[in-house]
Amino acid sequence: MALRLNSALDGLVAYKAAPPLDEIAAHYGLTRLVKLASNECADGPFPEVVEAMSHELAGLNRYPDGGCDRLRADLAGHLAVPPEHLVFGNGSCELLMLLGQALLSPGDGLVYADPSFVMYHTIGVLRQARISAVPLRDHTHDLDALAAAIRSDTRMVVVCNPNNPTGTLLPADALRAFLRAVPADAVVVLDEAYVEFVTSPVYEDPVPWLQEHENLIVLRTFSKIYGLAGLRVGYGIGNRVLIEALDKVRQPFNVTTLAQVAAMESLRHPNRLRARRDEIARERQRLGVALERLGIRFIPSHANFVLLNVEGLPVPGKEVPQALLERGVMTRSGYAMGCPGWLRVTIGTEEENDLFLEQLAAIAAKGATP
Repeated sequence: MALRLNSALDGLVAYKAAPPLDEIAAHYGLTRLVKLASNECADGPFPEVVEAMSHELAGLNRYPDGGCDRLRADLAGHLAVPPEHLVFGNGSCELLMLLGQALLSPGDGLVYADPSFVMYHTIGVLRQARISAVPLRDHTHDLDALAAAIRSDTRMVVVCNPNNPTGTLLPADALRAFLRAVPADAVVVLDEAYVEFVTSPVYEDPVPWLQEHENLIVLRTFSKIYGLAGLRVGYGIGNRVLIEALDKVRQPFNVTTLAQVAAMESLRHPNRLRARRDEIARERQRLGVALERLGIRFIPSHANFVLLNVEGLPVPGKEVPQALLERGVMTRSGYAMGCPGWLRVTIGTEEENDLFLEQLAAIAAKGATP
């Protein structure tokens, strides 16, 4: 029997996660394998978060708080916004999918930068939207070109800041000018999954801008700097009408009990957050200095990853990620992200970063053979 599937699926390829690390290590005969491929935080949840979650284990036979009411109250106080201006999701990825459902009908316009987070393309194809993928300029969003791509049928415009996979940051004044240029009936989705890693003075918190721009929604996540990627909890900040629309299409109980508890406890430790941000910033700078010494071009990053050019090495650029993997370092090929000739590496611990630099230097000097 031939199944009759949604025809939009013909334009999509299923996401394939890597096998477990122990299986990869066994396959290549490695005694050590570090994962620097998925922009995860090198450190896990804060110790207090682990303790808080342990107290909730006995109650997991019950569904979670469907409205995230306690988390909503805590986060509203943290951000100084009304509680009804918040929406929560199974990571910010789910919120992006919900925005696609709430905003895009077949033929409606979707605008985003390219390359950027692959989920934007997935949403557009699935919703059968008219996609405008605007090329980056100097590895960052070309806001003038993005604005020019907006038409009367555009319903959703996505800006990733800092951008994944390039790590570039848009200054506040440029973003504010862009928002003023966007028609009021097109929703601007400001994806700030990596914002907690930013230390640059050109950044300005966009949450207060929501009072001026009702067509703006800001997305953030606890997956990255808080070390909660395995729990999947993200949130959006927007006007009440848009939040209510997202609540209509989200599934009940979409954020687990442990995720809610972990997020609440994480918010109570700003000093730990700042210390983690500072440590990652130091490693980011150290990594950049080392890459310069190796003569490898890279894009200065404001996130917890670096995109570097691997063309011109003894190993063809497309094969460098595999060569690193066989040496015990898992990275992300730029060829899979619309960045041929580049490689994205997550900033890990000092020891992990040293291993990456050591193996990259060995490849640059001798080729692929470990």
